Amino acid sequence: MLDTSIYTFPLVCWALCGIGIILALFTLIWLLAPMRATGRYYKYSDITDESDSDVNKSAARCPKASVIVYSFTDDEQTMNYLESLNNQDYPDYEIILVMDSSYENGVEMAERCALKYPNVYVTFIPPGSHNLSRRKLALTLGMKASKGEIAVTTVSNSAIPSNKWLSDMMRPFVTDQSKEIVLGYSRLDYAEMSSIWRWKREFDDLLTDSQWIGYALREEPYRGDGYNLAFKRELFFEHKGYSKSIYLHSGDDDLFISEISNSENTAVTLQPTSILTTHWGNSTARTWRERKEQYRFTAHWLRHGPFIRQGMTSAMQWIVSILLSVSAAIGVFSALRTDTMGITDFIPAVVSAVSLVTFWQIEIMIYRRAAKTMGATRLWWAIPIFWLWQPIGNMLFNMKHKRSSVKNFTWQRT
Repeated sequence: MLDTSIYTFPLVCWALCGIGIILALFTLIWLLAPMRATGRYYKYSDITDESDSDVNKSAARCPKASVIVYSFTDDEQTMNYLESLNNQDYPDYEIILVMDSSYENGVEMAERCALKYPNVYVTFIPPGSHNLSRRKLALTLGMKASKGEIAVTTVSNSAIPSNKWLSDMMRPFVTDQSKEIVLGYSRLDYAEMSSIWRWKREFDDLLTDSQWIGYALREEPYRGDGYNLAFKRELFFEHKGYSKSIYLHSGDDDLFISEISNSENTAVTLQPTSILTTHWGNSTARTWRERKEQYRFTAHWLRHGPFIRQGMTSAMQWIVSILLSVSAAIGVFSALRTDTMGITDFIPAVVSAVSLVTFWQIEIMIYRRAAKTMGATRLWWAIPIFWLWQPIGNMLFNMKHKRSSVKNFTWQRT
C-alpha cells in the first residue's frame, strides 16, 4: 500500500512555510512601518543646512518662545537646569519656572533667580491644590504667565544635550508658518535602574515611542512627549487648555495632542541635539511603571488603530515563529522518513529555518535603526527574545494594574 505520508508531510511543510513567510512580510512591511519611519527620520524631515542656519539668521523671523519649566526637584538640580536653558542659542525666548513646592521654597527660588537669572519668571502651585493634576495646573499657570508666541514645555530634571536644543525645537515654526505643534522626545536615564530588566524596559519604551513618532512622521499624529513639546500659545487657549481631560491626572501629552494636532500642523524633531534625558534617581523604575500605566489608561480615549497595530505586531512574533519552526521540524521529520534520503529532501526545512532567521534579522535591523535615531541602546541578540516576551509581559502588567486605574482620576488623592 502506498505510504501517502511521504507526500503529505512535504505539502504541509511548504504550506506552513508559505503562510509564515506571507505573515512575516506583512509584519515587516505594514505592521512595522511606523518604526521604519522613525529609523528613517531624516528622509521624512525637511532639515537642510539652509534651514538650520535660518533659525539664527534674523531674530525678526524667529517667534518668541516661552519655555515653561515644571519643577518638583531639589533647588540645585533646578538651578543647573536653568543654567543650561540660559545658554541656548535661540535669539528670543523667556523662561517661566513653575515650582511644585511650598510657598517658602518658591519665594526662596524666586529670590535666587532674581540675583542670577533675572530673565526667569518664577511662580508656584498654590498650596492645597490636591484634587487636581499638578502638572496640568503648573503648565496652565505657566501659559497664563507667558508672553511668547510659542510655548515649550519641559521639566527641571532633564538633561539638555546642547545649546541648540531650543533652536531645534523652534526650527519648524521658523521655516514653515503652517506648523503649530512640534513633537520633541525625551527618554529615561535607564542606567539609573538597578534591575537587569532595564534593557527590557528600554525596549518596551522604544516600541511604544517609535509608534507615535512614526505615525506623526507619516502625518497621523496622536500623541506627544510633554517633557519636550512645543506648540502655539493661542492653540492652547483656543482649545481651552486641558479642560477636556481636567478630571485625569495625565493626558497633557497624549489626549491634548490628539485633540489639537492634525496632518498639516504637526512636525517632529529628533536631532541628537534635541533629545532630552530625564533623571529620576532611585525612583526611575517606579516612574517607568507609573508612566506605562498612565498611557495604558489614557489609550481608551485615543483612536485604536495604532494600538491594534502594536498588538498585532506582538502577536505576529509568536505566530510567524511557530509556523516557521513547526514547518522546519516537519521538513526534517519528513526527510528522515524518506528511504532514499538526500540533500534535496531537506530543502523545505532549510527554507523555513532560513526564513525565520531572516525575519528576526530584519526586525533587529529595523529596531537598531530606530534606536539610533532615538538615542537608545542598540540591542542585538536580545531583540527577538524581548519581542516574544512583549505580549506576555503586557498581559501580566495589565492584570497587575487593572484595579489601579481609579488612581488616574483627579478626585482620587495621590
